[in-house]
Amino acid sequence: MASEQTSSSGATTLPLDVVARATREAQKDGVFAGLSAGLVGAIVGSRFFRFNRNTTIVCGIVTGVLSGYQFTRGFLSSKLARLEAERAAMSKDSVQQDSSFVESSS
Repeated sequence: MASEQTSSSGATTLPLDVVARATREAQKDGVFAGLSAGLVGAIVGSRFFRFNRNTTIVCGIVTGVLSGYQFTRGFLSSKLARLEAERAAMSKDSVQQDSSFVESSS
C-alpha cells in the first residue's frame, strides 16, 4: 500500500497517518514537558545557584528546549513501539483465527 511506511529491510510497518498522529501527540507532550522543565530550571537557577535575571532566563530557555526535544523523542519512540506491538498482536490474532477456521472446515 502506498500510504504505509517501509523499513530498511522492506517489511511494512505502520501507515503514515498513524505515524503522523503519533508524532503530533509526542510533540504536544514534549512541549508541555519542555515548558515544565524550563520553569523548574529557571527556578532552580535563580534560587539555588543565585543566577542574575538574564542568566536565569537563558537557563530556563535552554533547559526547556533541550528537555522538550529529548522528551519528544522519548514519547515518540514509546508511542511507535506501542503501536507496533498492537499491530503485531492484531496480525497474530488474525493468523490464529485463520488457522482455526481452516482446521474447523476440514
